[in-house]
Amino acid sequence: MPGQPAIRVEGIVRDKRPPATYVVELANGHRVFARVLLKQREKMPGIKLGDRVNLEISPADFSNGVVVF
Repeated sequence: MPGQPAIRVEGIVRDKRPPATYVVELANGHRVFARVLLKQREKMPGIKLGDRVNLEISPADFSNGVVVF
């Protein structure tokens, strides 16, 4: 589904997995694997459990997302 915009949502970090991958729970209870892009890893402080993060999720795959700032 190229050309469709990404879905932006907010969630809470529930689990940390290496390398720079997190399990984020959305408001509806759905859990998503979220990763941080390599270029953004240097700019951001560490993400901890319980932090609120913004995600971009592809409309084609609701199980994976990217943390955006």
